Parts: sequence; C-alpha cells; structure tokens
Amino acid sequence: MNFKKMYGIFFLVYFTLGMLEAYFVLYIPLFYYEILAVNRNNLAFIQFFGYLSLILTPLFAYILDAHIESERNHKIFVYLCVILLCSCFSIFLINKNILLLYGIFLGIYFLSRMILRTIMSKIFLTLSVESPKIKHHMILIVNGATGVSFLVVSLVFDFIIKDVYSLLQWELFFMIGWLLTLPLLSIVLFLRNNTIFKKIELKNKKLDVKSEETNKKFQSGVLIFGIFLFVSFFLASSDLIFLSLVSSWVFNRYNESSLRFYFAFYYVITIFSLLGYLFASRIAKKRSNILLLFTFCCFYLFFLVLLPFSNFPMFLLIQCGLAFAGYIANYMYVSIAQTISVNTRYKTFVYQILVMSQSIANIVFTPIGTSLSAFISVEMLIFLSSILFAFSCGIQLTLVLVNKIKQIKDFSQ
Repeated sequence: MNFKKMYGIFFLVYFTLGMLEAYFVLYIPLFYYEILAVNRNNLAFIQFFGYLSLILTPLFAYILDAHIESERNHKIFVYLCVILLCSCFSIFLINKNILLLYGIFLGIYFLSRMILRTIMSKIFLTLSVESPKIKHHMILIVNGATGVSFLVVSLVFDFIIKDVYSLLQWELFFMIGWLLTLPLLSIVLFLRNNTIFKKIELKNKKLDVKSEETNKKFQSGVLIFGIFLFVSFFLASSDLIFLSLVSSWVFNRYNESSLRFYFAFYYVITIFSLLGYLFASRIAKKRSNILLLFTFCCFYLFFLVLLPFSNFPMFLLIQCGLAFAGYIANYMYVSIAQTISVNTRYKTFVYQILVMSQSIANIVFTPIGTSLSAFISVEMLIFLSSILFAFSCGIQLTLVLVNKIKQIKDFSQ
C-alpha cells in the first residue's frame, strides 16, 4: 500500500469534513442567530434531531467490522457517502428560512460523515497497528487538514462578506462552501484502481488471531478505565453548550469590526491548533497519554474560566490558548482510544464507542445551549461548562492515579 497516497486521501477527506464543520460551528449559527434571527427553541429542536444520526456510528462500525468484508461493498459505502456529502449542502441552499430543510441537511451530513469517518477509522486503526509512527502521522494529518480547512473558509468569508447583513453575500458565501466540497469526488478515481480494503481485511484476520488470545485479559483490565474515560471526555465536551454561540457573542459583546477581526485572526488560532497537534505528536511518545490528557484539560479549564471576564484582546489570546490546549487533549484522547481498540476483536466498533463521547455531547449540549441562550447569557453558559469541565478533570485525575498504581503501560504511548 502506498502510504503517501493514503495520507493524501486522509487529508482530502478530513479537509472537506473540516470545511463543513467550520460552516456549522462559526458561520451558519451566526447567520441564524443574528441575520435571520430565528426562534432559538425551534432551532434547538431541529439541531437535536439533526444530531441524532451520530448515535448510529457504533452500530455501523460493528456492521463494518463483522459483516462487510468485500472490497466492492466497502467502496460502495465510500462512493455513497462522498455523493451525499457533496450534495447535502444543496438542500440547505434551496431555502435557508425553512428550518426543516436545515434539519434534513444536518441529518444527511452527519449520517454520511459518520459512515465515511467510520470507514476511514477502520483504515487508520489497521495501519496504526503496523507502526506507532503511522498512528501519530495519521492523527497529525487528520487534524492538520481540519485546521487548514478552517483557515480556507475564514479567507473566503473575509473576501465575500463585506456587509454582514447582506443576504446576497451570504448566499454567495454558502454557494462557495458547496463548491469546496466537490474536490472530494476525486476520491472515487483513486479507489477505482486501487485495492485497499481487501488488504486491510487480510491484516485484520491475522491480527484477530492474536487479539483473541489477549482479548479477555486486556478487556478485564481496561473496561472500567474506558468507561470513566468516556464519561470524562463527555463532560470535557460540555463547551459545546456555548461554542455555536461564540460568533454571535463576539458580534453582540463587542461589535462587527471585532467579529471581522476575530474571523481574520482565526488564521492565527488555526496555527496554534496545528502547533498543538505537532507538540502533541512529539510528547505523546515520551509521556503517559492519560497524564498529558489530564494536564492539558486543566490548562483548557483555566482559559475557560477566564473567558467571560475578557476584553477583546484578551479574548483572542484565550482563544489561542484554548486551541492549543484543546487540540493536545483531543490528540491524547484519540491516541488512548486507538490503543484500547486495537487490542480488541472489533477494533472499529470499540474505537467508535470511545470517540462517541463527543457525538453524544453534541446531541445533548448543542441544543441545550441554543435553547438556553434565548434567556440566559453566554457568560452563564460558559460558567456552566466550566463546572462540568472541572468534574471531567477530577475523573481524569483519578484515572492518572489508578494508572500509576496499576502500571497500565498500554496508555503510555
């Protein structure tokens, strides 16, 4: 298998997914909250049902691990997901005033993203078994692509949107977003003449023989550890209760000029994110991953507590700190999840169960934050998130101490 081509495919897929995420996190919320000024309770209702498709991820991962083996079936799923991802944006473009269409857009996007990311995770987990270096390279490429995509969308916004209240300019901005998804179709050309999944399946069968011998011993040692880790990262994802409101908060707390500067400054925030992943890839091989997860979650909590009291320059510095610490913490969590999952029979299923903590957090916290923002300030939502995040850090500290006592060396790399 040509690893350079595989790295390119991963970059293309996660660049497209990151670009869509940028629209969901920064721009579409601002458009609905401030430009169209929709009813926030209705929007929260639509968000909840749109995000529900995320809980299907482990089920599909199990089906992928246990029942989908042929090269042809894998490729059919990839082709279907790529087509859905590239076309779902057009549903949103039909009429953005109809929230039901936005809900359909959300549902299709998350469903196709879920299937595509699950298949990419299967490739990632299999390749990472061969070498720890491949694991760290893959994590860096995936998150690097996401950071670059946020940067590109920020540039497009700054170039297109000259008047924040101009619906015509927003239409053009969203149209360009749809066009940016089309390069993903080129993945079809790559897969047509390459055999990937058959090789992966053969490797999985060989690895499963070894996994079955150590599976019971390993599972008994890490099951409770994995459960508490899952809960801790779910609570750590409680910042989703206000993240979709940040653009609107900047616009109202400061002014339009500050909002534009914030989007322009997002280039710098993206650089700090990439630096965080680069730093994480270096130290992850030398220190306990669970200790590093706890350490940088504490740094994240520190910046989170300061956020409601910040002026605009301080806000920008805090955003850089949050990006740096948050991306390192996320890197460590993914690394631990990968370490746990590769020692089980159904690797993709277990991995998706562990990383589903963020999906459930999306389903729970995002609609709650949208609904509460109708009568509670964003500052109060940040305070609520800080409390939940503190509980997460407490659980992680317990896991660090348990890991030190039990000497579970599997989480040290």
